[in-house]
Amino acid sequence: MTNLSPAKLSVGRGGRGDPDDNIVTLAEPTTASKPGAARKPFPLRLHPALIVVIGVCAALFRQAMHEGLSGDVFYQVAEGRWMLAHHAVVSHDVFSYTVLGRPWLSEEWGFALLIAWLAAHVGPISYWLLSAGACCGALLLSVARWRKAGSGWLWPAALCILAGAGMFDFVSPRPQDLSYLFFATLLLILSLARQRTIWLAAAPPLLLVWANLHGSFLLALGILVLELLLSLLPSLPGRLVHEKLPGRAMLATVAASLVAVLVNPHGPGLLSYSFHVSSSSELTSFIEEWQSPDFHSLLLLVVIAGPLLGLLALLAFTTTTFALGDTVLACVMLLATLHAARFMPYFVLAMCSVLSRWSPIKTETIRPSVLTLPVAVLACAVLLVGPHTAAGEPAKGNGAMGTPLAATAFLKHQTGRVFTTYWWSDYLIYENIPVFVDGRTDVYFGTGILETYVNVSNVSVDPDPVFRHWDVRWVMWNKDTTLSIFLSHDPAWKVVYRAGDAVVFEHAGSWGAQ
Repeated sequence: MTNLSPAKLSVGRGGRGDPDDNIVTLAEPTTASKPGAARKPFPLRLHPALIVVIGVCAALFRQAMHEGLSGDVFYQVAEGRWMLAHHAVVSHDVFSYTVLGRPWLSEEWGFALLIAWLAAHVGPISYWLLSAGACCGALLLSVARWRKAGSGWLWPAALCILAGAGMFDFVSPRPQDLSYLFFATLLLILSLARQRTIWLAAAPPLLLVWANLHGSFLLALGILVLELLLSLLPSLPGRLVHEKLPGRAMLATVAASLVAVLVNPHGPGLLSYSFHVSSSSELTSFIEEWQSPDFHSLLLLVVIAGPLLGLLALLAFTTTTFALGDTVLACVMLLATLHAARFMPYFVLAMCSVLSRWSPIKTETIRPSVLTLPVAVLACAVLLVGPHTAAGEPAKGNGAMGTPLAATAFLKHQTGRVFTTYWWSDYLIYENIPVFVDGRTDVYFGTGILETYVNVSNVSVDPDPVFRHWDVRWVMWNKDTTLSIFLSHDPAWKVVYRAGDAVVFEHAGSWGAQ
């Protein structure tokens, strides 16, 4: 019998317009195989641009590993624990003493259940996976989509740096991070559907999951409606091109997706509730990320203004054609970001999709290499190895954003109601201490509690009548702030505990006696 040498596998040039570029290649054997001889393993050859992509992902994980838990994640874990214990979806407030029992439509119930279950059964590493892991997944899917536009490897790797910078400050174990992954997945589905329409069938299941985890599913519905409208428009002249999807298929996809989002514990009410919360002026007033970006930050200027100016320059000085749907989506996300900084990750992902149609390198000469993988591993080691906050540990440090671990431990052994900061209240919920107000801002809409909290914290009103009304015995507050200075001069209050930035006041005597 004649022994045949294994066939040589060719390597694509990886340049623009070469979508069949092989990432992994097999090296040609130098000698023919001999009977009974052991075959040498073929070396793994990866494009060096993957070092950048993997490095950006490692940087996102580094951010998650050094931040610690803070904010909303505490009440979400507590909410998930409650649902696991009661085998029911929470439908009313169970964490405060101000609106206890008030109806509460938790649009993020699925995430709360998921994170509580994962933390209990998989372990604290779940917090990193749901934050950095979701952001990395969004990046990798986006890179795959950008390469489908014919951008080779080097330009998508550069865009990956921009997208990673846009998501960096938003790496946190919360449902919004999962929505970045869903956002990138939906855009990839629509790209694949332009080759095979059957891919549209993946959109409704995605919307079903999305609607039960985060209110940003409204964005997904908007994207599908946009694609439907573009499929009905005639082709437009100019450099904004659109590869239409079949109109009937898109109409069926939009209808099926709308039905899918209704499959939730709250039914059709979720749609109106999510829209009301997203457009609420109270969120803008109380939550920083719902406010306009701070353009004193150089990073924000680079991430937002940089790609916008780049797109304008490309339109003015090149003949590059851009996808109409991606361009419209990027413009909408730009307006949303200028209104609320929390939309920035969606904006950078959408804008990078627009820019992926242009490649500054027409022909790439860098070839896949056996050194790519070890260099990528080294880059990950440099970024990830070393001191970090243990998975699942609360964020430490002084200041308003730190977690008052010692002061909360002190309060757990006391009796009586506690008044504390909006930010610290979430951790008190996690420790089963009822609160005045907390990160579930929508629960307090229309009650006046949020306004009362702001007035008391600023001492724009006398705090004592408010504390008397709610029978508050303890106040845990940041030291050297307006309220803590006021209480330190109020004979009705005395300092009983100090730890880090937190100071705990106790009311002297009973409110009823005053």
